[in-house]
Amino acid sequence: MKIGLLGSGRMGHEVERLASTLGDEICVRFEQGSELRANSDAAGARVLIDFSSADAVVANLTAAAALSLPVVEGTTGWLAQLERVRTIPNLTMVYSSNFSMGVYRFLQLVKTAGRLYGGEAQYDVYVHEWHHSGKADSPSGTAMTLAHALLEVMPQKTGLLTAAPSGKIPSHTLHVSSTRVGRVPGTHEVGFDSSFDQITLRHQAFGREAFAYGALQAAHWIADRRGIYTMDDFMAGRC
Repeated sequence: MKIGLLGSGRMGHEVERLASTLGDEICVRFEQGSELRANSDAAGARVLIDFSSADAVVANLTAAAALSLPVVEGTTGWLAQLERVRTIPNLTMVYSSNFSMGVYRFLQLVKTAGRLYGGEAQYDVYVHEWHHSGKADSPSGTAMTLAHALLEVMPQKTGLLTAAPSGKIPSHTLHVSSTRVGRVPGTHEVGFDSSFDQITLRHQAFGREAFAYGALQAAHWIADRRGIYTMDDFMAGRC
């Protein structure tokens, strides 16, 4: 399948590398200086994959909708604009903070654990993530997805702290912390801690291939659909 690529960063390069091994073709690239426009030549692309920047997402999706091209939206840090994005006429996209299928299953495990420990007041919970020093957002979009999922199922947590604490953290606050160092592709850890024991769940990526593979699979899934979908829809549609 012919696919257009938005963005030229690490993820974009990994998508391009993997696409050729899976029989897909990156037929056109749009990046800074040659942004996607409503009158752009998409070179026969059936789907666009976007791993650009948060401040470019609305413009990219608006142009894609004008071209009637579905989008796999994998850019992080833009979800505060989701309500605005939903008003874009004729938009078709599937979006996620992380297209790794392993991360998706990890999220389901975290939700299940959160329900199990949600009724146990003696258990505290944390989210921590590690990424390479060049990552643009902190905490990661995946960490925030994990945190919000925990808030939904753990009544003892009603708010998030994502900045460095300046004093004691209230017991009802879920601390989401980050480390930026070296070349770490991405590690996310959720821990449930009490005076009796600690339970730790961790997902560690060995590279960016899983993210690229999921995005390419999502591109095939969205190609003949219309509407706005999430990773939940995509994963359910594969079953």
